[in-house]
Amino acid sequence: MSSVLLISLTVIFSGIVAKLILNKYNAIFVFFTSGIVIMLIANALTGTPILGKATLGSPLLDVFGFLTKSFKSNLSGIGMIIMSVTGYAAYMKHIQASTKLAYLASNPLSKIKNKYLVLSGLYIVGMALKLVITSQAGLSVLLLATVFPVMMAIGITPITAASVLSLICIDYGPNDGSTIFMSGVLKMNVVDVFLKHQIYVAGSIILVLAIVIPLYYKYMDARDLTRGEYQSKELTVLENPAVPGYYALLPIIPLAIVFIDYFIPSTKVDVITANIMGMFITFVIEFCRRSDKNEIPKDMLVILRAMADIFVSVVSIIISASCFAQGIKMLGGISIFAHYIAGMDGAVFIIMLVLALLTFLFGIIMGSGAAPLFAFGPLTPEIAAKLGVPTVTLILPMEIASALGRATSPVCGAIIAEAGFAGIEPIQLVKRSAPLLVLAFVINCVASYIFNI
Repeated sequence: MSSVLLISLTVIFSGIVAKLILNKYNAIFVFFTSGIVIMLIANALTGTPILGKATLGSPLLDVFGFLTKSFKSNLSGIGMIIMSVTGYAAYMKHIQASTKLAYLASNPLSKIKNKYLVLSGLYIVGMALKLVITSQAGLSVLLLATVFPVMMAIGITPITAASVLSLICIDYGPNDGSTIFMSGVLKMNVVDVFLKHQIYVAGSIILVLAIVIPLYYKYMDARDLTRGEYQSKELTVLENPAVPGYYALLPIIPLAIVFIDYFIPSTKVDVITANIMGMFITFVIEFCRRSDKNEIPKDMLVILRAMADIFVSVVSIIISASCFAQGIKMLGGISIFAHYIAGMDGAVFIIMLVLALLTFLFGIIMGSGAAPLFAFGPLTPEIAAKLGVPTVTLILPMEIASALGRATSPVCGAIIAEAGFAGIEPIQLVKRSAPLLVLAFVINCVASYIFNI
């Protein structure tokens, strides 16, 4: 089979999928349908078996066998992990523990005299909170409620305040769903992935943006003032949640357990167990503190509803994207392309840049940081093997790039919420943040290459 044809088909099918998603077709439906079609076409053209030796007897049956296999493996693995993390996060929000954490973490920012340095402080604090509150949308809502009023009080314009919040988007840390998915592809402990690889790249981005943020937004505000576009907003009152101060520690429990366990060889606690332990500890604290004890068991419904919602919005995308990824993998176009240029100077960086850009663009189209990584991430081990580099060299920049793409998307839920709070259109917010997000993308690729080659 012609290599040029297979590469062309890979590009065409990826383009069709992107076009359908841009036209507002459901991403889960598109991934499932395209995956089935591509797998059948790839099997007919290349003879590559869909299920290998575990075939059910025909390619058509094997497609549905692959769907069953994907459901089973993802629901019992990465899907259950993400659902447990999300359930715990929803519980923390319900009892106002995460709001207390955001309030206490952001309160010192009001003490900084230079308002543009406050923006850098906010970004650093926000990225620290992102380790604990892993959902960009969830963290954005908390920061809009707690930090946005602080910025209004010191004279930050709404568009600048919202833009800084939109930069708090990088998915990283042992409790993050994308990181957990990446660790599965790498077959590495999630804490190892974070401490040995991810922290250096994410840290580089955070450091550079923290330096650039005051300069960029001071310039943009001055330009808006010159053009007569400078905004103001009525001040709002910053409210302290009516829960004890130690509640701010509750959202950190699972992360702390995972880290502590990592350094104790005699124990082995996974992310799901850590979150269940956190739930149990919190239930005990709630039972001791609250007077309405009969209402406490009902909090289980909050956790279960959140787990169900994340199954619909994220886990189902993981399963459907795995079908699309299998089809693209069977076509082999990306692998063939990587093989062709493997001998060129800078081939690794070129392939890394292409894959990162692919997930970045799909992140913009879909308004999701997870879906592009779930679709293209599984292709990286084979490509990395052809290039003779560690898989992390390719998949880590893809993971961060997909999150940056999400923050550059006007259809992203967090962007819509931040723009609405600031009284502007999502596209205005994206335009204001885009230069820094593109800078972050460049740093991501360069740092990933330097630290993980």
